[in-house]
Amino acid sequence: MARISEQEVTHILQQSLDLVLILDPGDLTLMFVNEHGANWLGYTAANLMDKLPIEFMPEMSAAELEGILENLRILDVGEGTVLVTPVRRSLGNDHDFEFRLQLIEIGGREFVLANGRDIAERVAVTDEVHNLLADAQTESRQDKTTQLYQRDTFLQIFRDLVKEVGPDGLRLTLVVIDMKNLHEINTQFGQGVGDRVLRNMGNLLRHAATREDICARFSGRKLCILLPRKGQNDGLNLAEKVNRALTKVKYSEYPELRIHTSVGVAELPEPNEPELLLEKVISQMRELKSEEVAQEVHRLGLLVI
Repeated sequence: MARISEQEVTHILQQSLDLVLILDPGDLTLMFVNEHGANWLGYTAANLMDKLPIEFMPEMSAAELEGILENLRILDVGEGTVLVTPVRRSLGNDHDFEFRLQLIEIGGREFVLANGRDIAERVAVTDEVHNLLADAQTESRQDKTTQLYQRDTFLQIFRDLVKEVGPDGLRLTLVVIDMKNLHEINTQFGQGVGDRVLRNMGNLLRHAATREDICARFSGRKLCILLPRKGQNDGLNLAEKVNRALTKVKYSEYPELRIHTSVGVAELPEPNEPELLLEKVISQMRELKSEEVAQEVHRLGLLVI
């Protein structure tokens, strides 16, 4: 296999028509941006070296980006993650970008490679009929704000999985996240900020969960995660990871804004109706939660009805 020099790699990246960034995960500084990407943003590559990526990502805070980059370290070698966020040009409207993030090593140092594609552009160059079908399916399955599964789709997946649960069958754990103060956020800061908080929660769950976990927006302020082939301790670890990330989330223009959550984690030892199981979890959480605690996690035990 032929070896490629760092200069050749730089040349290849420079020719990309995507927005290619290389970040230092330590302080989030920008180490590289390709010419095409810099021109699209309305800068020269040299000018961008003085900026942090969050300066042209208006809905991404430093804490959120740090949490996403931290999650990259727990993935298998070569595995990356996806981040969808608006990108702001120096002139013109924001564009939604899909970034594929991956840890790379250059000269013995660790960096993050972020390869971004304008979602509208990606759709435009794909087969039109395929996109119409895919968009229709996505629209019916996903909550528009969080981009997580909608309630009905989640319940259908839940029904299919819960049939296999049992002493000799599938292990299945349910995590329910209640965003306790979402109504207060909407009242104090406005619906637009509340939707932004929900979008960020959707991103956070997708990055904290694994590929096989199923994340959904079950109701206005309740989010759910199903963990197939995993037990209650796995659910507790995931809940703690979400809560650690939430403590880092800050909105610079709203420094007093904090997201308060109550999380219930239960393993399902036997099949039953998903609606009944969820109602039991929510009922138990209602009895246990404390309004004074910003983030709380409850081990609900084995869920039997």
